Amino acid sequence: MKKHLLIAAFMLLATSSVFAQEKTTVIIKDNGDSKEKITIVEKIFHNPKIVDPLPGIYYSYENMFTGTFGPEANIPLRSSSFEWGLYGTTPIVATNHFGISTGLGISNAYNYLTHDMVLAMDNENNAYLEPLITYSSVEGHGPANNYAHRSFIRYWSLRLPVMFELQWKVNNTPLAVAAGAELEWRFGMRSFARYGGAKHTITDNLNSNPVGFNVLFSLIMDDTVIFFRSGLTDMFSVKDCGDIYQMSLGFGFNFD
Repeated sequence: MKKHLLIAAFMLLATSSVFAQEKTTVIIKDNGDSKEKITIVEKIFHNPKIVDPLPGIYYSYENMFTGTFGPEANIPLRSSSFEWGLYGTTPIVATNHFGISTGLGISNAYNYLTHDMVLAMDNENNAYLEPLITYSSVEGHGPANNYAHRSFIRYWSLRLPVMFELQWKVNNTPLAVAAGAELEWRFGMRSFARYGGAKHTITDNLNSNPVGFNVLFSLIMDDTVIFFRSGLTDMFSVKDCGDIYQMSLGFGFNFD
C-alpha cells in the first residue's frame, strides 16, 4: 500500500500544472452622444514561466571519492558506472528572472568496481574491499577455474531538492543556471558479483548511511539540462579506507 501511495504522489507532483492561468474580465464604458457602449475584454495573465531547474528524466556518470583529509579509499569505478532517474519540480517563488523550486526525485545507481575488486562485509558489519579471485575461489563462492570477473554496487534513492535559479532569454530561448541542495534517502543497497555465468549477491546488508545530503548545480537551455551532484555525507563505512562520497555528472530533458 505504501509503495502505491508513493508512486501516486510522485506522479501527481511530476505531472501537475505549476504555472496557473488567471482570467480577468475588464469592462470598458464609453459614454457617447446618446448611447452608452459597453465592451467586455477578457485578458489572460500567465504567471512568470521559470524553466525546471532539474531534468524530468536523466542519465548520469557515477563516481566515488574520499574526503580531503582521509586516506585514499582505493575504490576506482569503471567508466560504465551510471545512474538513471526522474525529477518532478514545482516553483514556490517565480518572477521573470528568478525562481525557487522544490520537488521530488527517484533514481537507481549502478557503481561498477574495477575488474579485480569486490565490496564485501566483515563480521563487525564493516564494508571492506577484497580481490575477486579471493572471494570466488578461496572462500568457496565459485570454482577455482571460474573466477568472478565483475562486481558492482546497486542502490535506489529518493531525493528532496531545493533549487535557486536565475533565468534569461536569448532569441526567445530560455537559458538558466541553478544551484541548491537536496536530502537523499538511500535504500535497497546491495553488492553483486558475476561468476559461473550468473549474477550473485555478495551482501544486501552493507553498513551504509541511509540519509545523505548533496549539493547540486545545473545549466538549463530550454528543455535540456546538464547537472552536477556531489555528496557531502559519507555513503558507508569502509574498513581502513576513510569516508566515501558519491558524485554524478549527467544530462536530461524536460517535457513542458
